[in-house]
Amino acid sequence: MAGAPSSPAFLFDLDGVVVDSNALHVESWKEVARRRGFDCPDPEHIGKCGLRTLAVIRDLLRWPVSEEEAARIGFEKEEIYREWIRRDGIRAIPGILEFLGEARRMGIPCAVGSSAPRENVDLCLRALRVDGMFAATVSGADVARGKPAPDIFLKAATALGERPGHCLVFEDAPAGIAAAHAAGMRAIALLTSHAREELAEADGFAPDFTGLSPRSVQAAWKPLGR
Repeated sequence: MAGAPSSPAFLFDLDGVVVDSNALHVESWKEVARRRGFDCPDPEHIGKCGLRTLAVIRDLLRWPVSEEEAARIGFEKEEIYREWIRRDGIRAIPGILEFLGEARRMGIPCAVGSSAPRENVDLCLRALRVDGMFAATVSGADVARGKPAPDIFLKAATALGERPGHCLVFEDAPAGIAAAHAAGMRAIALLTSHAREELAEADGFAPDFTGLSPRSVQAAWKPLGR
């Protein structure tokens, strides 16, 4: 159901926006590289790049494996990551739980749009007990193309029944900002993973959610015509 122009729908990336997962991703990439005997250069960047797992293996790491083997390695990496969350839980990005609670009380439609596997999305939201806060969730497995293509955010908007130009995206990665703009949406960059200059194309910036409220975001937001 579309809201009034003054009330955008909110679309959230997952990693670095809802869950503080960067360190877990870094360590799980390092662990699967150790097990497989591969180099893992610049794991900090790999952990927060916002790309799908297979894109990391084939395009960033360039490990010399077949597509089938890359898929197996990707599953192994993500299973390591999920096992750690099942064992130890995962932290929320500062302020996000309060932000989501207020958005729900205000009746603002919210969705997750993440390049992560479906299992990661569901597990992380359950671990934080926020799965009921979102009217829709879209994972990397639900679309043909991951970020920076717009598919994930367009599918999330459709699931909410919203026009793309009436959605506001919260992102922490350059690929996600590009995906939001490609979808015809404005984007607020959270500086949880990347420096501000790396996210210069964003329409607004915040360190995390502690200084944000849905009401203040609404007041500053202007819809796009698309």
